[in-house]
Amino acid sequence: MAQPADTFMAFVSPHAQRLHALARQYGRTPEDAADLLQETLLRAWRNFSPTHETVYRRAWLVVILRNIAAEWHRTARRRIRLELVGEAELTEMSAAGLSEPFSSFPSLDEDRFREFLDDRLVAALDGLEPAHREVIVLSVAGGLSYREIGEVLDCPLGTVMSRMARARRALRERLSGYARARVPEGGRRT
Repeated sequence: MAQPADTFMAFVSPHAQRLHALARQYGRTPEDAADLLQETLLRAWRNFSPTHETVYRRAWLVVILRNIAAEWHRTARRRIRLELVGEAELTEMSAAGLSEPFSSFPSLDEDRFREFLDDRLVAALDGLEPAHREVIVLSVAGGLSYREIGEVLDCPLGTVMSRMARARRALRERLSGYARARVPEGGRRT
């Protein structure tokens, strides 16, 4: 029979890179992303049961991350520090075989990430209405389907689709010259 720690890692591991990408969007710095991801995984661990079966595992994890990010910004804390995690939780996780539970997760290639999100694209995303920015981030960085986004945001599929359409339209308008500047005639990127 699998240990709870092994079951938890099997539950979370397939989604780790996407969670990190979302944490990077919510936190905006590598340090903030690591803190948000760590707190997300701690909360998931606390609420996890080996019999925990859910159709939308990734959506459940994203809801946790989204709620932590909202709390974090609402209380104006710029960092979630390790000392906020109680020694009892760390001891419990260590005893369960998770002595270094977060070190084995893959991280994004920061250079590729920064290359993709240059200043103009970041400004265009930041200029979107929060509801529109969120569906784009959940789709692109989080890799969620529209149905999963609906689960995360607790809204109907049609609402997700309309927000996505509006977000894409707004991005197209804001970035009208962006693609031409990045990809010259002939279709090869400079």
